[in-house]
Amino acid sequence: MDHGLNASLLYTLGDLAKEARISRRILQHYANLGLLEPGALTYGGRKLYTSFAFDLIRDIRDLNQLGFSLEEIHKIMTLKKAIFHPDGSYKTGWQRQDISLTDEELMSMWSKTGEVLATIQRQERALKRFYNFLTKHFAPKEVADGVQSGPGNGGTAGAGEGLPGGSGHTQGEGSGGKP
Repeated sequence: MDHGLNASLLYTLGDLAKEARISRRILQHYANLGLLEPGALTYGGRKLYTSFAFDLIRDIRDLNQLGFSLEEIHKIMTLKKAIFHPDGSYKTGWQRQDISLTDEELMSMWSKTGEVLATIQRQERALKRFYNFLTKHFAPKEVADGVQSGPGNGGTAGAGEGLPGGSGHTQGEGSGGKP
């Protein structure tokens, strides 16, 4: 999630919520669960977050969508906090004892991540086959013949052309007589 933000900027929870387009209440919930931690505190005790929090929010959302439970996400965030500074820079001198997770928890995390990755790879192969089928039979002739790139095959030229709502060819035009 590149917001073009300066890593030295600090955000209140409200500002973070607004910038990340997520409710303040959800971010408070994440903070209460220990998924997000402030990078600094004001003299008055107000919590401030660095731009690295945007990466963590993205990770939490993505992991949740991939089927990780909040408990599993908490363990992943615990690992990230052990190997990254609050500003997102890598802790070069971290050691195993810096990670409060057990070997069993780390192995479980590794196993679950491998299972999810295998599922994503299967889905990617299936989507590529379906995309190639659609390209072969329904994309504009220039895309199907490889003269012009389409979405997902190395460029944006021709993206959406010949498809309903796309630019360029009208529907059916350029199909080269393909069904």
